[in-house]
Amino acid sequence: MRTLKILGFFLTYPEQEHIQVVDECAAILRSEKWLSDKGLEKVLHAARHFKEHSLLDLQEDYVALFDRTPSLSLHLFEHVHGDSRDRGQALVDLLQVYEDAKLFIDREEMPDYLPLFTEYVATLPHKQASETMGSVVNILSSLVGRLRNRESFYADFLDAMIETAARSPDPKAVEEYLSKSSGKALSHAEMDRQWEEPPTFDNTNIGQDSGCPKAEEMLAHMRDYTQERQ
Repeated sequence: MRTLKILGFFLTYPEQEHIQVVDECAAILRSEKWLSDKGLEKVLHAARHFKEHSLLDLQEDYVALFDRTPSLSLHLFEHVHGDSRDRGQALVDLLQVYEDAKLFIDREEMPDYLPLFTEYVATLPHKQASETMGSVVNILSSLVGRLRNRESFYADFLDAMIETAARSPDPKAVEEYLSKSSGKALSHAEMDRQWEEPPTFDNTNIGQDSGCPKAEEMLAHMRDYTQERQ
């Protein structure tokens, strides 16, 4: 299933390729029929932004959102572990999961980068992919809320990812996370302070009952499938 790979691709730094492949990606999304009609319509509307805006404007917008706003980071473990030592071990474990599946990162990017993660998940069977996306669904939902606050079309791609997940977001948990950070643009001073603050997702209580995705749970889904393939 290429649906998740395409959704992740649209969340990468905009290049000329994004403009060139919009129609091809739309055709694939229609043919795979993983998204609902409403979800597909929203994704296709969002994808049209790549054709309707200059590449320079798209790139400036992307940097302002994802590179200059810590709460909009597309690195999943930052929302679980922040910059703690635990994140380092989680990254090592996730990289091992990829390599066990015979997938090797060929660019300078962290294993928990969301587009990279969805590219891996796209290689899994449908049920396994849905369960794995369910393990990060609250992170995705909080990102959607913050991007909506910035009136960004990128929210629609993340909404579509949520639609593929086996688990629905926990509204109370997501509301709490949004109350901590709305996703608004930060000044340089605020950005420095934000990077020093604790992670948005409190890692002291991130089990399923709280609805917050656990890094170990995410990895467990992957390991189960990797072992099945061996």
